[in-house]
Amino acid sequence: MAAVSVGRCASSTAAVAAVCFTGRAHHRAGFGTSRASHAHSRGGRATCNSASSEPSASSSSSNKCVEVITFDLDDTLWPTMPVVSAANEAFVSFCQERIPGFPDCAGVNEYMKAIRKEREQASEVLGERHYPLSFASLRIAGGYRAAVELGCPESDAIAVVSRGYHIAWIPARGAAAKHHLFDGVVESLRNLRQQYPCAAIGTITNGLGSAEGAGLGEFFDFEISADALMDEMMIHGDDARKPATFPFELAMKYARAHSTPWSGEPSRWVHVGDDLLNDCKAAKVHSFRTVHVAHPDVVPYQPGGGGGYPGDPARDETALDLQAIVDAKVTSVLELPGVLAAWNY
Repeated sequence: MAAVSVGRCASSTAAVAAVCFTGRAHHRAGFGTSRASHAHSRGGRATCNSASSEPSASSSSSNKCVEVITFDLDDTLWPTMPVVSAANEAFVSFCQERIPGFPDCAGVNEYMKAIRKEREQASEVLGERHYPLSFASLRIAGGYRAAVELGCPESDAIAVVSRGYHIAWIPARGAAAKHHLFDGVVESLRNLRQQYPCAAIGTITNGLGSAEGAGLGEFFDFEISADALMDEMMIHGDDARKPATFPFELAMKYARAHSTPWSGEPSRWVHVGDDLLNDCKAAKVHSFRTVHVAHPDVVPYQPGGGGGYPGDPARDETALDLQAIVDAKVTSVLELPGVLAAWNY
């Protein structure tokens, strides 16, 4: 029983967090059929003939068409730092209004770090694989511990903190993402939809963002979130987050189930993201074409208590073969339609 408690159900808080978080699946794409059916109902998409995008033996590369486009979200379509900060502030404000003395954002992050470290150490002592909590579960667990230490009854603590996450944090993140969208994002996505009406377009994120939550749902057929994979599908964090192969493999499943199925040709899949390791190198494992988005004004986000390991040697750009993993580099998503057109798509 100890192994189970450390690995998957470290506390009642984590269990409640996981259960509560599944409610988010109703507005997240890629889990269930809501977005898949939406793809079929999108104007002009249902008439696409999958055979029309298949090249004949004599066709040239100029006749090829993009079949799938996947996007990272944070620091690709919007800046991470102001968006996550707004969500964290909203969560803390909600809890502080209901629990006197509830810590500020930095304080909650410290609780999150402590819980993560405790769970890692417990797994190490048992000689077992550590099962990390999702970012959502870890934030709820950290807030819960803070509230209980302040004398809040356990039932009240979990009620306030979990509802604060869903009522305050999630909507605030979506609203902030919509407010902070990089210039040209909507225009670029609209152009891509017009240029490639039969393509499946989706998102693959390690974070908690949602294109739909940011008001961009009309442009996407599916969304894959590492947190949702961890909480809803019980996928280990190491496998749920890029650069692991599983998120891309799941995206392939959705792309093949699209109204115009992906042919399986890697060169017809374009992945767009800001992270050389998690996006470009990870996508190249599958031989997809890659576009590196390097916004000049973006301040890299330094995770608080949720995760991320700054200083990882694997993230050193000098250790990466950029020519091998990056097919194009842009400073704005607005450049993307032109890049794809230049590739004779």
